[in-house]
Amino acid sequence: MVSSRILHCYLMLILLSTSLLGNCKDSPKYPVEDLIDIQGMDVYKDGALLHAVLVGKQANSGETLVAYIRSNDDGETWEKPVMINSKGGGKVVSRRGNEAQVAASGNRVVVVFNQSTELPNAGSMTIAYSSNKGVNWQLGANPAVGDVTHNQSYMDMAVDKAGTFHLVWLDDREENGNTQGLRYAKSRDGGRHWRGDVTLDPAVCTCCWNRLLVLPDQSLAALYRDDDPHDMHLVRVSADGKSWRNLGAVGAFDWRFNGCPHCGGGIASAPGKKEPLHSVVWSGKENSSGLFYLVSGDLGEHWSKPLNIADGQSRESDIAILADGRIGVVYVGPSDEGDGVQFISSSDQGKSWSPPRRLSANGLVTDHPRIVSTSTGFRVFWTEKHPSVGKVLAMVFVTQLEGEKS
Repeated sequence: MVSSRILHCYLMLILLSTSLLGNCKDSPKYPVEDLIDIQGMDVYKDGALLHAVLVGKQANSGETLVAYIRSNDDGETWEKPVMINSKGGGKVVSRRGNEAQVAASGNRVVVVFNQSTELPNAGSMTIAYSSNKGVNWQLGANPAVGDVTHNQSYMDMAVDKAGTFHLVWLDDREENGNTQGLRYAKSRDGGRHWRGDVTLDPAVCTCCWNRLLVLPDQSLAALYRDDDPHDMHLVRVSADGKSWRNLGAVGAFDWRFNGCPHCGGGIASAPGKKEPLHSVVWSGKENSSGLFYLVSGDLGEHWSKPLNIADGQSRESDIAILADGRIGVVYVGPSDEGDGVQFISSSDQGKSWSPPRRLSANGLVTDHPRIVSTSTGFRVFWTEKHPSVGKVLAMVFVTQLEGEKS
């Protein structure tokens, strides 16, 4: 067992031994020092507040816990973690890609994670909500009332301007076996009760993460991987949640594949009523695999021709937009600087892109980076594996983009 003091010293050595990254504010930081072997991570931005949920093992006990942390200053400092799940309250099921999720609006915070039932490494959603900024937590109702299998996965959440929480997830209530259905529900009381449990698409890929985004007109965009072909698709849900429409492929590659690539995509929009919608998707189609960028000027009705921004080894991507329109993309893949978490940016609405810049230290196994925009630049989060302590959460500030003067 690794003590908190040993872990603290170990992480300080990592910080001291990691060289400064070009054009980054600092070398990687480690916001949570007493949670190791991170199995799940999500970050959500609400104004100047950053909210994060982590699933990992407590350093001094080895018990798997769901921890909530928040930053009141765009990630400069972080408050002490609050543990959400109770000891002995059921085994938490999480893995990178199939994460616990967090969303927030004002004083209200909602976290959703999985706890196992009959099936190994699977289970039903657990909703935890707080009405006082994450200090105290209560359990809400599971919105998947029509799923008799009690096995939901690949959740994502978002909150609109009215404070309504929206949730998408996958389950196999039709018991198709080789596909799952994409479901949706909403909560107007901060996660306590949910309405909906509607099917947006009855047959999608079984194990690729979904992304949910509130659009400038307050409708919702759900980005997910379809079953046949295995291209990424977009469904748009009306602001009231009563109607929805599948807008088709985000990058029509016509990729036919028997299996699951375990790779979703990213979607983002800058603040403003007429701002374009940006997406990054990965395709494994033979002879044309890679990471692709697309943009839509009409909220997903039509998309630009896919622009190849990285090779087929470049996966686990995410995208964010600064208020001035600059775009940041992160992914795990190779570059001239070495393998790891890579960052690329565009200052001309995605027409051209900077060379990849590695954010993680050389030689570390990294996975599933997330990127959020703040008033002072991008914040990038990922997990990286270290000896003895397993995966830990790492964070980097990117405040200067390629080509800018220092």
